[in-house]
Amino acid sequence: MPDWVHTFPGGLVAESMYISGDALRPVGSVFGFSAVSSGNAGGIMVLYPRPDPGKLGSMQVTVALFIGDTGAIDMDRLTAAWSSGGPAELLHKSDRVPLVCPNWTIVKKYHMLPGHTADADNLLEPGEQFLIQACPSQAVAPYQSFTLTLHPEGTAVPLPLTRTVPAKVQPVMDLG
Repeated sequence: MPDWVHTFPGGLVAESMYISGDALRPVGSVFGFSAVSSGNAGGIMVLYPRPDPGKLGSMQVTVALFIGDTGAIDMDRLTAAWSSGGPAELLHKSDRVPLVCPNWTIVKKYHMLPGHTADADNLLEPGEQFLIQACPSQAVAPYQSFTLTLHPEGTAVPLPLTRTVPAKVQPVMDLG
């Protein structure tokens, strides 16, 4: 094995931190939006196949690298799946506005350090945070649980985000 393969300190902790550079973590709360096509859901226009103001139609979550200052995740190769009681539905990445369900998109890109900005590519790199919006083909009813699973390409651990729709659906909901 060439010497350049491991350019970080040895040991289990260092190895784990290096490997976890291609895993995702949520940052802050997950927000849900009612399935209403007129208006902006979290700063982006979303078109639902069957609008229903009494159901959740989409969600937003900010993601970052799990730990460390190595690695990057190619968000163009990320697999997103939505499940809510039945088989999981594969969501495809869309760069078009408005977002047409079922799909997902990167709404905004941030950098955690003041004075820095995230670059224009779709590689989620150390220090960057991406705001993701996802919507299934069918809106989710009150009291129903749903899971959005984000799975980076390769051997990274998937990030499942499971939430329950509140009893009363509002235009914008903090789902925790």
